[in-house]
Amino acid sequence: MDYLAKYTIPFKGLKDGKHEFNFTIDQEFFEHFQQEDAYKVDASVKVTLEKKTLVMTLTIELEGKMNVACDRCLEPFDMEVSGESSVYVKFGEENEELADDVIVISEAVNELETAHYIYELFSLSLPLSFVHPEDEDGDSTCNEEMIQKLNDHSVNDEQIIDPRWNDLRKLIDNN
Repeated sequence: MDYLAKYTIPFKGLKDGKHEFNFTIDQEFFEHFQQEDAYKVDASVKVTLEKKTLVMTLTIELEGKMNVACDRCLEPFDMEVSGESSVYVKFGEENEELADDVIVISEAVNELETAHYIYELFSLSLPLSFVHPEDEDGDSTCNEEMIQKLNDHSVNDEQIIDPRWNDLRKLIDNN
């Protein structure tokens, strides 16, 4: 059996109205989408299907934790991940995607595969950088020892610059 099949919603026999489906996603879920290392995630997903005669609305809500390495101090931590999105499903003659959030499916289709939409929501919910959250006082919770080592080895403008570079710096400053 295909692992992602459990994220499929059979909607043909459902009555009009709202129907709720709950899923969990973990590292194995991401192994089916990614070639590199899969995310270490423990998250729950609630999919609400609102079925009407001509259109269906999928509302996907994601809530969980993801174990990542901090981009600042490299120490692993559990980062909160959450997000919500909607997908509108219309019925037509053939399957097509009209927009990012609007799809058309054939009247012959009996079920809706949601794994791809869950993966997209998760990916779009990630921040640009993974950094430890601040504490109640607004101070960083990064590993202080690592931050100190980085500061010791970083170059700042106040350090003495080799005088041989001064002529080149003049060229850059003139442009």
